[in-house]
Amino acid sequence: MFDLLPNPSSDFAYVVDIVHGWLTILSLFFTVAVVGTMLYFAVKYRQKGEKPHPTPHIEGSTLLEIIWTVLPVIICVIVAGAGYVGFEKIRNAPTNEPLEEIIVTGQKWSWGFKYKNGKETTGELVVPVGKAIKLILTSRDVIHSFYIPGMRVKMDAVPQKLTTAWFRPIKTGVQQVYCTEYCGTAHSNMMASLRVVAEGDYERWLADKGRVQTPEEAGRVYYTKYGCNGCHSLNGSPMVGPSFLNLFNREGELVDGSKYIADEEYLRESILYSTKKVVKGFGPVMPVFEGQIKDEEVISLIAFIKSTTGEAAAPVEEVAVDTGDMTPEQKGEQIYKTKLCASCHSLDGSNLVGPSFKGLWGRTGKTTAGEDYEGNEEYIEESVLNPGAKVVQGYPEPSPMPPYQGQLNKDDLSNLIAFIKTLK
Repeated sequence: MFDLLPNPSSDFAYVVDIVHGWLTILSLFFTVAVVGTMLYFAVKYRQKGEKPHPTPHIEGSTLLEIIWTVLPVIICVIVAGAGYVGFEKIRNAPTNEPLEEIIVTGQKWSWGFKYKNGKETTGELVVPVGKAIKLILTSRDVIHSFYIPGMRVKMDAVPQKLTTAWFRPIKTGVQQVYCTEYCGTAHSNMMASLRVVAEGDYERWLADKGRVQTPEEAGRVYYTKYGCNGCHSLNGSPMVGPSFLNLFNREGELVDGSKYIADEEYLRESILYSTKKVVKGFGPVMPVFEGQIKDEEVISLIAFIKSTTGEAAAPVEEVAVDTGDMTPEQKGEQIYKTKLCASCHSLDGSNLVGPSFKGLWGRTGKTTAGEDYEGNEEYIEESVLNPGAKVVQGYPEPSPMPPYQGQLNKDDLSNLIAFIKTLK
């Protein structure tokens, strides 16, 4: 209306412009009205000459009081309503169409972008015109704020947190991206270019790189690397934890009765701080991965979880490791790392979900049934294959550990025991 904002470039920019324009008009009108009246009174009732000029006694006006109370309230309600409608459009990405997801990472002092096929760029964001674009933002160091004036998009990129924003470009061209959160000495130089191109040009640009690993493919590797497969199925059946099948954006209830929606931030928090929000029907047995997994790995795991949709998901193959030249102890350590053991059993004597492997060989104690046990070969084999048979006192019963019957053969068990024997 007053051309105070850059030319609108997204399909919801008009909502921002309308509210901004009317707020500008109202602010200008009331500024002129109030300040003009104040100046008029200052001139009209100024002291004239040497004679006293007493202020006249005014009784007041009920009608005037009502007008200047009710009118601002009505204006505020209208502005608030229009602002809320616009906020809903800006914050909620469409659910009835595919989204072009791009991972945005801020760091001093640049913006990095990762696309659906794994392609990465720095300082340049390329998107197709007419398609809904969803940005998943994080930061490697301090808080940054991702701002595209023409798109009317602004969202903070926060360390150890995932935030989202979306827009749909309506015209091609190049625009400027800024950081609007002071982040250090080179803050003013933390810019990138947004290049909006035709969809065909975008697909060709996206493919113009050698084969790279997509976030979804990397997440599939981390699914087995970090032992998620031991507690979270891909076929819809609950195990120690909820199934990953159709998990993204699932609504449910936590053990404290509150509700949750499994969006990006919920999944990130559940991976790093697993005991904060426990789903009803499950126990707080998942280990905390804070400090053990990188932000990029978390984002890739979430991308993999998003891909597990439908009635059944494809089986996940475990990461192949060449164990040909390994000793039995080294093979046992590899099993420890890849078969969920590392998630629940420490190597330093500290207790996690289950007893520490340090000092386990030859250890004696009592089970929850009051029976004596000794950490020998027979006991360890039985505890791996049938973990509910002899649960150690002080640990949850029934045991949250999944049985490994059929997953480990005799040699695997011997190698694992050989590794445990070294942990004195």
